[in-house]
Amino acid sequence: MSTQLKAVVVGCNMGKNQAFALAQLPEYELAALCDLQESTARRIADGSGNPAVYTDFAAMLREVRPDVAVIATPNGSHAALSLLAAEAGVRGIYCEKPMAINLGDARRLARVCEERGIALVVGHQRRMTAVYRTMRDIMDSGALGDIQLIRGMCAGDLLSDGTHLIDSMLYLLQDAPVRRVTGQVNRSLTPAFTGKRYGHDVESGAMAVLEFEGGVRGELFTGECRMPDSGYQDIEIIGSKGRLRRRGDGSQPPLLVADERGGWRPVPVAEERESIFLDAFRAMAASIRGGTPHPMSGASALAGLEALMAIFESARRHAPMTLPLAEERFPLEAMIDEGRF
Repeated sequence: MSTQLKAVVVGCNMGKNQAFALAQLPEYELAALCDLQESTARRIADGSGNPAVYTDFAAMLREVRPDVAVIATPNGSHAALSLLAAEAGVRGIYCEKPMAINLGDARRLARVCEERGIALVVGHQRRMTAVYRTMRDIMDSGALGDIQLIRGMCAGDLLSDGTHLIDSMLYLLQDAPVRRVTGQVNRSLTPAFTGKRYGHDVESGAMAVLEFEGGVRGELFTGECRMPDSGYQDIEIIGSKGRLRRRGDGSQPPLLVADERGGWRPVPVAEERESIFLDAFRAMAASIRGGTPHPMSGASALAGLEALMAIFESARRHAPMTLPLAEERFPLEAMIDEGRF
């Protein structure tokens, strides 16, 4: 019997890098690709070892019987397709972020995977990059003193883009639990902004204050609420002795520090040797075979999604939200149904 894990990918536009990574790794056999557009799946198959091509995910699960399913479809289908893979008996699920568009579905997916011993990994890949590891090392070293505030900004909406900001905050703070959230969202419909994206409703801007266990505060600004000159996934950490800033994806230099030695200066960051997906899937194989915790675990993603949903619910209730959050629906949908937008 082959010792490789048989893997499939559904959603070949967003999932092409995952497919290419799986095709390179000896731990896996990339057995099949699925996309509603057969031509899209065949194009990715041509560059990844010519796995079988499907347009029906359920049929692919039934016929291929994979060990691992990669869910890289639009956001609105993540939870349903992940649960379908779980029902088919997979040993591991790699789901692109967000893991669901409401807290009820996310909790259900996490519970099913835990009960069945399925390794659930969610695509917050920044946790595994050299620049974020360097940031956490600097924070942990005490060079910034006591961490007081972490601030994040990005374009886009909370579910699609802000989820990375919250996950990055959690990672940098050693996954300290979020205890309280105060948030506000805007939704200004225009011909250019329909209020829909990736299969769900979205806001046009959001801001929030997150209170972490241990006393650190987080500030988050997305969409039209971010500073105009901020980069995508712009993160700044403020401590009692200094500050650290990543000005966004692709920024050069990638990391700046200002501390007792003086003003802003670059911080050396190791170059990424290879695609981050290779490391992510190597770690997933170790999780499936030996139970090794994965840096991008479903548990950390669920914690981030709960904090994200608390932003919406705080805006809906006009009040701070103490976690755990009781509301399991998508609060933005509830606000729309209530005629708030």
